[in-house]
Amino acid sequence: MKRSASPPADEPRGFARRFALGVALWLAPVAVAWVLLTPFYNRFLTRAAENLLRLAESPNVTRLAVTRTHYFLITRTDFPPSRGHLSSVRATDTHFPVVMLGAFFLAVPGVGWRRRLGALGWALLFSALFHVVSLFFWVKFVYATQLGAWSAEHYGPFGQNFWGLGKHLLDLPFKLAWPLVLWAAFYLRRLLPR
Repeated sequence: MKRSASPPADEPRGFARRFALGVALWLAPVAVAWVLLTPFYNRFLTRAAENLLRLAESPNVTRLAVTRTHYFLITRTDFPPSRGHLSSVRATDTHFPVVMLGAFFLAVPGVGWRRRLGALGWALLFSALFHVVSLFFWVKFVYATQLGAWSAEHYGPFGQNFWGLGKHLLDLPFKLAWPLVLWAAFYLRRLLPR
């Protein structure tokens, strides 16, 4: 009697099962690393978003300041000091999907550690750029839609809709889909039939 051969290691169902188990095992360690690095990363993001905003404005009037671990304040030097800050944004909300991204990239079965960590490094770099652009849109959204008559005078209907829609798209569907999109860009071909 002929024995049936076991399915190859790269067979899609076996890959998916091992991947799901790996994600479950990696979630906690990645979440701990994210919690520990968040204060530093929020400072980096705030500074990088402020620099990007200054490239797009003249004169440079935007100031972003980290207040607590998770928040930064938006101020403008051309507004009276009595106005205080214009808005407060929770920076951590921009990058919490990095936990899933890390678990996805570390859990890929059948890939050597060097290649796995290299892919994760590239994914984190792309994610940092995405997060900076997302915070840029947050600030422009505040300017375009949250300052009443000043917003209407300086941005107009097109600008208000552009920055509002851009902020909402980056803040909800794009942000939540980002880890899966990056993972698919690196590893989807492993699941496709040969």
